Amino acid sequence: MKRILLLLLVLISSVFDAQINLNIGSTNVGSAPVSSFFSYSYVQQIYLKQEINTNAAGNITGLTFYLDPTATITDSSNWTLYLGHTSKSTFTSSTDWIPASQLTQVFAGNVTKNNGKVEVVLTTPFPYNNTDNLVIAAKESAPSIDINNFDEVFRVYPYLPNSTLYYKGDREVIDPASPPGGLRADYKSAITISGLIPNTTPGCPIVLYPANNAQYISLSPNISWQAVSGASSYKVSLGTGTGGTDIINQQVVSTNNLNLSPSIVLNRDTTYYLKVTAVSANGESAGCTENTFKTIPPIPVNDVCTGALVASTFPYSYVQSDAMSSTNNGGFILACANDGMNDGLWFKMIGDGGQYSIKVAPSTLSFDPKIGVFLGTCSNLTCVGTRDNGGGGTAETLVIPTISGTEYFINVGSYEDNVDMPEDVFTITITKL
Repeated sequence: MKRILLLLLVLISSVFDAQINLNIGSTNVGSAPVSSFFSYSYVQQIYLKQEINTNAAGNITGLTFYLDPTATITDSSNWTLYLGHTSKSTFTSSTDWIPASQLTQVFAGNVTKNNGKVEVVLTTPFPYNNTDNLVIAAKESAPSIDINNFDEVFRVYPYLPNSTLYYKGDREVIDPASPPGGLRADYKSAITISGLIPNTTPGCPIVLYPANNAQYISLSPNISWQAVSGASSYKVSLGTGTGGTDIINQQVVSTNNLNLSPSIVLNRDTTYYLKVTAVSANGESAGCTENTFKTIPPIPVNDVCTGALVASTFPYSYVQSDAMSSTNNGGFILACANDGMNDGLWFKMIGDGGQYSIKVAPSTLSFDPKIGVFLGTCSNLTCVGTRDNGGGGTAETLVIPTISGTEYFINVGSYEDNVDMPEDVFTITITKL
C-alpha cells in the first residue's frame, strides 16, 4: 500500500511539474492571444527556445492564458489555436506571417474564463522538438466585441521588439492562409504551457544591447538584456578575448536592473566578448553563448580643422565611415551669428571664382547633419554660410560662390549649437556648377 501511495504521489507531482509558466503575474494588457475589443483577430506569437527552457522535447497538452478577473470575453470566445516550429525570433515586417502550412491546428471551439484564466486543453497535443522556437497562433471568430474597463483584457509582458504580429478588425473573419498586413508588438501573452517539464536552472538571457556582431559601439555602452523567468540575479562578464573577464568579471546584478555599464572606458576599434547568465536558487543558466561587438574606430584624421581633407578634383566625393568617432574639440562653431553647430568633420578647397554645390547625405536616420562653410584660418574663421533645412536622415545641400585662389573650410557636424551630439556615417559630394 505504501509503495502504491508513493507511486501515486510521484505521478501527481510529475503532472503538476509538467508545465512552463512565463510571466503569469504580469498586469499589462494587449492584443494577444486574441483581441477582445475587435470582432475578429488573428495573432501570432514567437516564444524562444531559451525562454521556454524545457529540459527535453515533449508533447504540449494545454495552454493557459491570463486576463483581468473582472473582464468578460463572451463575445471573444470562438477560438482556433495553431502551434508550430520556427527558426524566427521576431517578425521582420507587418506581413511576415509564419505560413499556415507550417502550423498545426490544435484546438477549435468556444473557450470560457474561470478565475482570471482561459485554460485550453488541446484536442491535438503538439510535439515540441525543443530545438526550434515555438509559434502560437490564435484566430478569434465571434462576430461581436466585449466592452470592458480596458480596450484589451488579456495579460501580456514586454519582450523583444516585434515578438508578436497581430491583425484585428470588424469586417470579416481572418483566413490564416492569407492574412492581411498587421501590426507588430513588443510583448507576448503571459502563458502556462502544459506538458513540458521546465529546467531546474533558469534559461539564458537574451542580450538586447549590444547586438551580437554589432559594430561602432560606443566606448561606454549600456549593456542590457531581457528578463528571465525564475531568475534571482544575473552575472555579467566582458573581456577582450573569448571567455574573457578582464573588463567585467562575473559581476552580480539584481533583478531590479537589467543593464550594466563597464566601470572603465573601452578601447577604440576593439572586439569585446560579452556573456550574461541568469542565476536562481537551483543554479546558473548553462550553455549561454557569447555576444561579440566592436567599438567605434579611431578618431578621424579630419576631426580638427587643421587636419581638413583636401578636395582638389571635382566632382569630389568622400564617404566618412568613421564619423561617429569625431569629437567636439574646443567647442561649438559660432562663426556664423545666431547659427552655431557642432565641431564635426573638416574639408577644404580652393575657390576658382565659380559656384560650388556641397551636398551631405547621412546614412542613418539618427544623424541630422549641418553644413558650415568658412573663410580665414582655423583659429579665426569667418562665416560664408550654413545649411540645415531638414531633420534626421535628410540630405543637405549648400551652394556657395567662390573667390579665385581663396581657401574655404567646410565643417560637417550635428546641427545643435549648444549640445555635443555625435556625427554618423555620411557622404559629402562637392560639385562645380
